[in-house]
Amino acid sequence: MKKLLTMTMVLMFVCYLTSAQNSGEFTVPFSNPTGAMKLIVDIKTGSVKIKGTARKDVLVKYENISDNDEDDHDRDHKSNRDGLKKISSGTMNLEASEFQNTVKVMSENWSNKIEVTVEVPTAITMKIKTYNDGDIEINNITGTVELINYNGSIMATGISGTVVAETYNGDIKIAYDKLTPDTPLSYANFNGDIDLTFPAGFKASFKMKTKQGEIYSGFDAQVQKSGPVTKTESKTGIYKVQIDDWVKVDVNGGGPEISIQTYNGDIYLRKK
Repeated sequence: MKKLLTMTMVLMFVCYLTSAQNSGEFTVPFSNPTGAMKLIVDIKTGSVKIKGTARKDVLVKYENISDNDEDDHDRDHKSNRDGLKKISSGTMNLEASEFQNTVKVMSENWSNKIEVTVEVPTAITMKIKTYNDGDIEINNITGTVELINYNGSIMATGISGTVVAETYNGDIKIAYDKLTPDTPLSYANFNGDIDLTFPAGFKASFKMKTKQGEIYSGFDAQVQKSGPVTKTESKTGIYKVQIDDWVKVDVNGGGPEISIQTYNGDIYLRKK
């Protein structure tokens, strides 16, 4: 029983913060620093910044942004606080855990905006998600990355792996140093531009769509636009004609398919 308890403690690390502290930092160790590592970040309100470094653990820095900013509610109620000293605007909720070489950093607080900055090993798989009032920034990562932001922008630079990015309101801007070969990629948003930079020799087949925007490319490529698609439904016998207006571009002879889709924004393909 003692041996089993010791093994469990090695495999799992948990840190839970619920305090009025404005900012701070802590580290989370991996169970196996030489093995495949993964990071999951899920922040309900606020921004997430990730930086790849030479370290073998995860450094988490946090700051309660809501505690630093005076909002309209504060100004409207100043008359009720004359002579009183503000000591807190609410407690912060942040939880970090490690299990089987996966580190999770989570915040379930919707009312307080926080900024989380995380330093990780450069070669790491990541899934980063935030919902309200914040952006996602990634730098110097060589692994596979999934980025989801509902109301905010996504920016990734110094990428030498693969990135899948999706946001509803905000721009997507990603610059690759190099990519993992033969890996499908996708980028999508509703309101905002999608700006992508690829190595000059990168081979890909782009499939792009924008409802209310333009498409620009720095690559020399043959452009094809999809035409009407006809089909007959087997059960009803209804004959349909559908126009699915995608723009298809093969770059450097073509390669893995890359899907890029926005509703209200421009698409930029840049050559590094």
